[in-house]
Amino acid sequence: MKISPLLILALVAAIALVVSNEQPVAASQVSEYAIADAAPRIHRLERAVLTAASAPQRDLFFAAPPVAPPAPVEALSAPVPQQAGLPAFRILGKQQDETGWSVFITQPGKNALVWVVREGESFDERFRVSKLAPPVLVIKSINGRQSRTFNIGNDEE
Repeated sequence: MKISPLLILALVAAIALVVSNEQPVAASQVSEYAIADAAPRIHRLERAVLTAASAPQRDLFFAAPPVAPPAPVEALSAPVPQQAGLPAFRILGKQQDETGWSVFITQPGKNALVWVVREGESFDERFRVSKLAPPVLVIKSINGRQSRTFNIGNDEE
């Protein structure tokens, strides 16, 4: 192993400083009073001590409860309160093509079942679309005793 001459020189200088008790020449020329007057004054800051009762405690492992997702937006109309004999239908949407308007209807409790109906068509063996002209949809029971009118929005929507 080869030792660098620079390393040896640094080691000798460090040993010389530790062994010698003499002060450097520059320090011996300055008086003690000049150093005391020139030194900046250091002020000690007093801090208010918080006790356990006055300091707010924060739990580092606290997790805020999850935020509830926003309520689902109803497609075009909310279900109408149920009357005796005629269920509350929910209108999911409407579509116009070259043959006219179609409406997508479901019934609460039968969400997996969606009827796509046009004016004059029957569905669920008990109901018929008697009028379909936006913004109005009229559903009647087959026996003709009850009907319900829905606002399905203008034809531009």
